[in-house]
Amino acid sequence: EDPFRKKSAAGIDLSKIATLDQVVGQVNALSHDQLGCRFLQKQLEERPKTAVPTIFNEVIDNIVELMMDPFGNYLCQKLLDFCSNEQRREIVRRVAPHLMAISLNIHGTRAAQKLIERLGPENDPTEEELAAVVNSLSPSVIQLIQDLNGNHVVQRSLQKLGPRYNQFIYDAAASRCFVVASHRHGCCVFQRCVDFATPQQKHQVVMEVVSKTVQLVQDAFGNYVVQYVLEQVPAYRPNIVAIIAVSIVELSRQKFSSNVVEKCLQLASPDGQALMVTQLAQKDQVLLLLQDPYANYVIQRALQVAVSPQLEMLLDAIRPHLPILRNT
Repeated sequence: EDPFRKKSAAGIDLSKIATLDQVVGQVNALSHDQLGCRFLQKQLEERPKTAVPTIFNEVIDNIVELMMDPFGNYLCQKLLDFCSNEQRREIVRRVAPHLMAISLNIHGTRAAQKLIERLGPENDPTEEELAAVVNSLSPSVIQLIQDLNGNHVVQRSLQKLGPRYNQFIYDAAASRCFVVASHRHGCCVFQRCVDFATPQQKHQVVMEVVSKTVQLVQDAFGNYVVQYVLEQVPAYRPNIVAIIAVSIVELSRQKFSSNVVEKCLQLASPDGQALMVTQLAQKDQVLLLLQDPYANYVIQRALQVAVSPQLEMLLDAIRPHLPILRNT
């Protein structure tokens, strides 16, 4: 990259160009170039009245390709910021059939996110625009959720599209709960589902998490989803605590689930806490837990949070093993 380069890749000397009308007919070529693209973005910012129609008319036939261009995607984003509702509708019409490919593309994902942002209720989108986007993304939403680039488009849809239009994401997350929540990117999307949900949508996805608690807590990513639900949706906390309490010994001895057990001990109601501590204080297994690389932290947490009479019960179970523990 030559810092002193004045000519665009299209061979146009930009140092001699001050206004947009000097490059009419060459806008599409310029938009694929770093310097040219910067020049065009500046025109949109400084002279939107004249620049928007000129640039729009020259790039609209290549808008799909431009959205996936390393430089052109920035021009598309800027154009979406300044274009009229009517022009945006035309962009949606051209782009919607290809939105899946654009969303999966490293450059396209940015333009796709901007497009969805511009379809928020404050921008007065039409029913047709919203339906076109949903119809394009919904058939492969799981692939999008699990993709490095695509997951951001799903997150933006949760944030910007109303409940009627993002319901397809909740349906997918609920029906494929474990597949989504146990995935590197899916677990982040699942947490955003919780954030932006209506009460009905929240119930739909959280009940699936509750029903898959035991599998999810043992997973490297799924355990974060359960912890997030415990923190953010207190109404369902007793359900999860009750499930964890039943298998507390096995779950305390595993790397990922032991973190969730600790979180439950911290957040549970007094009744839930009592139930968990009672299970941990069984004399025949407490030594196993004390000597376990993960469960010993669970016991330490239980000692911090327990109250009478469960605290005494736990201390009584531990006391006979203190001489052994001092020697290890």
